[in-house]
Amino acid sequence: METAQNRNLWWTLVVVAVICVCAVAFYRGIGLMISTERQLAQVLAINDKLDSDNRALLRQAQRLRVDQAAVERAARREMDVVRPDEVVYQGKDAEVKPALAVKE
Repeated sequence: METAQNRNLWWTLVVVAVICVCAVAFYRGIGLMISTERQLAQVLAINDKLDSDNRALLRQAQRLRVDQAAVERAARREMDVVRPDEVVYQGKDAEVKPALAVKE
């Protein structure tokens, strides 16, 4: 009789232990899943921003291929290019940069 009770007690303890292990694993799995979903949302947001930037750069590259005025504007803005007949005025606090002349 005692052996049957001992067996029942051991089986009960084994079942409780398995349930506890499964509960802990399930809880940790849920936490990891939530963390992974947050990371995925961040990566998707970064991907959308990069996609938008790439489309803007593609439009700019296409404009620069066909529009000479766009090329001149970009050269003036990004490389401080001036025409030979232009005079450059700088204020006191302006950063001194050498101006490049464009051959016409």
